[in-house]
Amino acid sequence: RLQEMLSSLDRVLRGDGLGGDRAPSGSVPARPQHLAAMALLLGGVYGFSLGAFGVFRGADQAWLQALVAALKVPALFVLTMLVTFPSLYVFATLRRLPMGLRATLKLLLTAIVVHTAVLAGLAPVFAFFAASTDSYPFMLLLNVVFFVIGGLFGLGTLQRAAMLAMPTNVVAPRPEGGEPGSAPPRSQYAPENQAHRLLTTWSLVYGVVGAQMAWLLRPFVGKPDLVFTLFRPREDNVFVGIVRVLKDLFS
Repeated sequence: RLQEMLSSLDRVLRGDGLGGDRAPSGSVPARPQHLAAMALLLGGVYGFSLGAFGVFRGADQAWLQALVAALKVPALFVLTMLVTFPSLYVFATLRRLPMGLRATLKLLLTAIVVHTAVLAGLAPVFAFFAASTDSYPFMLLLNVVFFVIGGLFGLGTLQRAAMLAMPTNVVAPRPEGGEPGSAPPRSQYAPENQAHRLLTTWSLVYGVVGAQMAWLLRPFVGKPDLVFTLFRPREDNVFVGIVRVLKDLFS
């Protein structure tokens, strides 16, 4: 089972087997349950690395913070998916994208797997900086940057998978006066262009929801001079928090 999951992860990262009639020949689509399991595992790996800052600082209950963060990161993706998946399905349906409920869910799971895989790959980098700096604001911003990097890769996968799901038998009419056999110019109303704009718009919604969800679930890194706490009190929002961290970093 583990070997099958690793094989599925390799195919997803290489862009094989994403679905659609333009998928590489002989590729086997990853199963949704494997995608979900991989996302939880990879998210847990990165979450555990977030506790490295407290471990290297000798913080009280630092290992407990690392274990809690290993659970919080997968929970962050699960909760964000639950909040944003209905909007993705509605947007896709309104644009008449050829994806049903199951296909849309698998599309989102694939993007999340790529996102968490990038984070897991960056986990040793985060641990390295955790061991070599004492700046808590810097580690918080580094975590934000890593999430943004992973999100961009996930968005690219989401758009590519959507393009693979688009029908290939739609032929646009040849413009009047065009040469016979010449390819017509792609209109801004072409299905793939509409899908691209749709996914870009939805990704902004997903990113904002995910950022605010992370703010509600904090702390992830854990401040060494504070006692361990499962959740911080609600205050402001994630954007105000980022501005505050930037001020602390350069003050």
